[in-house]
Amino acid sequence: MESLLSLNDYCVITFASTSQALKAEKVMKEAGAIFLTMPTPREVSASCGLALKVQPERVEEYHQLLVGRQVAIDGVFHLKKEGRKTRVELLGRGT
Repeated sequence: MESLLSLNDYCVITFASTSQALKAEKVMKEAGAIFLTMPTPREVSASCGLALKVQPERVEEYHQLLVGRQVAIDGVFHLKKEGRKTRVELLGRGT
């Protein structure tokens, strides 16, 4: 499996506050989820400075996990690097 660090096609889940991002990180770790905590890409949002990077095929599962544990999600985005540009698609806002 390709490392999350090197993925050019991935999803990010953003949060309204750092406390919610840290709560999400804890929930994901407890669930054994595959994710990476990263700075929120500037193409996506100026909200909280932290986001979770996940595989596109797992984003819905992880979104439901976080919502079920009352984590306040700001947005869910699909990013795809195409050469020097990054295409961003909004998949959903809020929880």
